[in-house]
Amino acid sequence: MITKFILGNILSRVLPGKLPPYFLFDDTAVADIPPDRFTDIESMDYGELEELVKTNAIGVPMVFPLQLRMQGKDWWTLPLEPLITINGTNVITKKQVSKGKVRGSIKERWTQGDYQLSIEGILTDFSGNDYPYDDVRRLKEHCEAASVEVACPLFEVFSINRMVIEDYSFPFTSGRHNQAYRIAASSDDIYRLLLKKDDLKQL
Repeated sequence: MITKFILGNILSRVLPGKLPPYFLFDDTAVADIPPDRFTDIESMDYGELEELVKTNAIGVPMVFPLQLRMQGKDWWTLPLEPLITINGTNVITKKQVSKGKVRGSIKERWTQGDYQLSIEGILTDFSGNDYPYDDVRRLKEHCEAASVEVACPLFEVFSINRMVIEDYSFPFTSGRHNQAYRIAASSDDIYRLLLKKDDLKQL
């Protein structure tokens, strides 16, 4: 089990204002660190530190852990950090000018398209003796649910909290204890089609 001291040490290294290497403490300017810099970390309990420093199945801290949740179910963190690619598009309408002397078309940004998400990773049985049946079944259930809630620090930057899974595959993977997967999805936002008068005032 990872102790509170280890979690606090990891967090202090990844947050801004981390401590310099020990050999630089000979410089008094570097060694003069405000004592209240890490008070926030020290005041956190174990649960808060564990939430901030998520680790994978072998205890290595993850930068962008990905969590999935189906409707009415609990959050599930993928055991190993996947590779995530986000592609965005702008919907542009083009109008041609009749007999115009200027080359090209008049372009207007109509709206912003959905984010296209590519998620690739691997599921592993860390005992090395068996196929990761449970994790594959669990990921399969999320993929077949189509629409799932997602939580990831990278997705938060793009305000993505839900995605619709369009394609998924579990390709051949070397090693009986490994199974790779690929997911192609689109960001999903909830719209209210029926609005009241009070709702229109807020638009």
